[in-house]
Amino acid sequence: MKTMGIRRRAAAFTLVEVMMAAGVMILALVGMIQVVVSGSEMLDVARKQTIAMQIIHGQIDNIRLSNWTTVNGYSASTTVSVTSTPASGFDFGSNLPAVATGFSCTRTISTVRTDLKKVTFTVTWLGNTGRTYRRTGSTYYGNNGLYVTYQRT
Repeated sequence: MKTMGIRRRAAAFTLVEVMMAAGVMILALVGMIQVVVSGSEMLDVARKQTIAMQIIHGQIDNIRLSNWTTVNGYSASTTVSVTSTPASGFDFGSNLPAVATGFSCTRTISTVRTDLKKVTFTVTWLGNTGRTYRRTGSTYYGNNGLYVTYQRT
């Protein structure tokens, strides 16, 4: 019996095909890592924005409970760290400083009329990427009490 001298070509991937598949796989992995990092940053910012708004609302409530003489006696601008011993007119409670590490709160008071003050609270913090974030809330306090509050980013 005569054997055939024809060699069959082995069915396999070429080096170029393997390199292309590895390149596509690396791009997919890098993309997934970027999605995880971006999602983590968004969660951090959302959590800290919530804490900042809690600080602002708490300070506006403190102003609401104050009388005109006290509010009229505050300095034009005061900045304190949320975790430090509160300055005059700031009260962060007992639980908030534990979760608000790195936050600072600035109270700015401006005179609108002789019997009306605009009180603005600005909370500033550093995100996990090193970017500085800030949230602001304001209220008007008159000789007869609190008028209105609003917030902006």
